[in-house]
Amino acid sequence: MNQRSALLAASAVLAALQFGVLAYHLGSTVMFPYDLNYGEGYVLNDAVRLSRGEPIYVDIQQFPMVRSPYPPLYPLVWSLFLRLSAPSFVVGRALSVAALIGLFALLAWNGRRIRRGPWPVIIAPALLAASPFVYQWAGYARVDLLALLLAAGGVCAAQWLPGWRGVLAAGVLCTLALWTKQTTLTAALAVGIALLLRSRLHGLGFAGLVALPCLAAVVALDALTGGQFTRHILEGNAANPIYPLRAAYYLFGFAALHLPAFAAGLWWASKALRGVPSPIALYVPIALLGALSAGNAGSSVNYLIEPAIALGLAAPFAWRAAHGAPAIGPLMATVQLLLVVHWPNGFGTTYLAESALGRTPTTADASVGAQVDAVVRATPGELIAEPAGFAVRNGRSVYVQPIDLRAEELRGRWRDEPLVQALRDGRFELAITAFEFLPMGAERALRDSFTLESVVPSPDGLTFHVYRYAR
Repeated sequence: MNQRSALLAASAVLAALQFGVLAYHLGSTVMFPYDLNYGEGYVLNDAVRLSRGEPIYVDIQQFPMVRSPYPPLYPLVWSLFLRLSAPSFVVGRALSVAALIGLFALLAWNGRRIRRGPWPVIIAPALLAASPFVYQWAGYARVDLLALLLAAGGVCAAQWLPGWRGVLAAGVLCTLALWTKQTTLTAALAVGIALLLRSRLHGLGFAGLVALPCLAAVVALDALTGGQFTRHILEGNAANPIYPLRAAYYLFGFAALHLPAFAAGLWWASKALRGVPSPIALYVPIALLGALSAGNAGSSVNYLIEPAIALGLAAPFAWRAAHGAPAIGPLMATVQLLLVVHWPNGFGTTYLAESALGRTPTTADASVGAQVDAVVRATPGELIAEPAGFAVRNGRSVYVQPIDLRAEELRGRWRDEPLVQALRDGRFELAITAFEFLPMGAERALRDSFTLESVVPSPDGLTFHVYRYAR
């Protein structure tokens, strides 16, 4: 067996390992009945409210004090399934996993279009599956994976579909991506620049396909919500503070863990950006720059998934460009897949992680969740649950979204008096915290007017505090 064959065999074994570990983790995550990530319960709450025909972009100065920071497409899709079953995380997490499978298929299709044999078709999706940030985030009921599937689909449509067919497909997919998560503007920007450089008519056509429907929808939703849509989606997110050191920390961590793919992608992109660049060639640097959004105080490793997708799209091109040294592609793939080997709840799953990110839920986690869930079910009065899924899955209302209220208070756009007064007056019989995101005034009201009934530590590092109103 020559060197190249040995490296290809090693890549195949490592790819199978990465896919197998990820499948086990995602299977365990999808079926877990309780909150695993701070935002899941609030997205589920949006889906429930949409299924009832209730607005989700509301004035947070009055109850429910819940800011919905994303466009409505993902919770709207989720809401369609809630008519068939009780609220749970299974459907939302399954949507994310289905979107991830779609991304694997998209990367394989892109690799097949390179026409360099089967290996780029295998390696490109394996690189995404191996990313620790995909492992940490892909199983959550969050908007990111669906948004990124649509965005990457738009880039690939512009890359491979000819003429106006590619422009139309890219325009529709990029628009849907923006209405799932607004930060996918990166893909629309890459496609728009590439098409404009290729053909002014195509570039302007694409811009119109994206901008006009988006503008019309924003105007309509603002009219329906009294301006709350813009306040939730645009003003609320645009004003989030960016910490340069945090951004550098996340981007450096990403580059270090994906160094072979990072180097190969930038090497190919630097060559491909000469002359008239393709959409994928532009998407690589733009997605990497977009990862600086991880410096946002409310961000996490989810902002590192898009650059992993961009590098996966670039990998087959780099493989083809290195044809003069046939062992280079297999060597880079093997090193990359080996560099990020990980094992559930063992090693390699907590890079840059906060809280419980990267943990595969176990029966011990389920036991803790069942304890907290039993407390919620046994409480006849109203309650505040910082892990909002405990309220939603038991048919309770969600009254506050602490992390956004704290941020809005710091900007002078929210006052805590109504919430503090409600806590002191006993409107809420129970309060459950786990992330310590409540505004300071609300925390003082909890200490003054509630008693700490129980503390429930969880194996994932979270500790649930259960407070009961002192009558």
